[in-house]
Amino acid sequence: MRIWFDRPGVRWPRALLLAALGTAVVAWWLGSGVDDVRDRQPQVQASGDPAAAVAPASAAAARRVDTAALPATASQPANDPAAAPGAEVRVCGLGSVAAGSGGADLAARRLRAERTRPVMQRWLEALQAGPEPRGKAVAQVLAPVLAAPPVAPVRPACADDADCPTLSTAAATSAWVSQRERVAELAEVSRDPGLLAFALQACGTGSKPDEAGACARLAAEDAVAADPAHAEPWLQLAAAELARGEDESATDAMRHALAVPFGRVAEQALFAAVQSAQPADAGVQERLQMGEALQALRAGWREAGGAAASAWCGPSALAVAGRRELCQQLAEHLVLRGATLQDVSSGRAIGKRLGWFPERMAAAARDLDAAARLADSFRGAEAHDCPAAQRQLDYFAAVAAQGEVAAVRRFATLRP
Repeated sequence: MRIWFDRPGVRWPRALLLAALGTAVVAWWLGSGVDDVRDRQPQVQASGDPAAAVAPASAAAARRVDTAALPATASQPANDPAAAPGAEVRVCGLGSVAAGSGGADLAARRLRAERTRPVMQRWLEALQAGPEPRGKAVAQVLAPVLAAPPVAPVRPACADDADCPTLSTAAATSAWVSQRERVAELAEVSRDPGLLAFALQACGTGSKPDEAGACARLAAEDAVAADPAHAEPWLQLAAAELARGEDESATDAMRHALAVPFGRVAEQALFAAVQSAQPADAGVQERLQMGEALQALRAGWREAGGAAASAWCGPSALAVAGRRELCQQLAEHLVLRGATLQDVSSGRAIGKRLGWFPERMAAAARDLDAAARLADSFRGAEAHDCPAAQRQLDYFAAVAAQGEVAAVRRFATLRP
């Protein structure tokens, strides 16, 4: 059974335009200044137990799309000179907190989670109570992430760090898997292309959904009908057709995907829903808390490009007649025009299988290397004062407005 949209009565161009405008508003919201924030709280001692389980969410996830769940990987906590006994970290608007044995980042995150909890709860309630189905869907997946214990930033222990640009917390991956059926049910009765894209992302994450559930009723064809001008739905259709053994239709869908840009419709739906429900008293720390939760969710889902790379361009698939040429084009499309780090990483993985020269592999890794350096700049004892908080909010705003790769390119050149 497919979703049957009343397509003649739906103004898809207007809906997509509104989604884009909503993203622009989100960029303004996330980039709002912190000039009026002052450290005025007394020193406090943070508490809570860290949960350090992590799973790769980029090329590593793309390479293991057939597993029952995203596997855990070894990780390394960021070096933290503030972890020495007696060290303190200043947190914008909240005062000073002892770094403790977990380090400055974990201490700051624990303090922020504790102080922002009432506002974050009202934020979730506003999402759930709103009239838009996308708000209810976003609330479903956000709630488990915001409820999870704070974790310190970690670095992946990969053979090639450039192939592991992002990490998803176990809480984010679990949120997608546990809530995807409810999200899919909301998408079934909605005419919102953003919510449909969002639901397809949720249903494509983690283990294969139940064949009798709502996820199984979502069709890539509906995504193409709702948003034919962007690559993501065509990539989803190509993977679906290939799985059904319809090679000719799959090839046609792939050629369509290679001819259009990436659209970020699911991502825009996520950001716009959150912004529309923001409480009036949400301050710097609440927006940082929400920004990091959204970042975790984005890292946790499986991008359409990564799924297509695995289905189309695995080692054995490259032996299929005519496949290498399409895979070459897909790799270049993902690396040069992808909107996310997962896109770039997936393209680079295809290039490696195709035998790209080391110089070309290094060039394809530039955005991933820049992202790793940028992530390092958001860690440590000096990463939680007001100037640093403003910079991180500016980065989140750039991600909302331009996409992850564009934001990394912009901020990598501005890194202090």
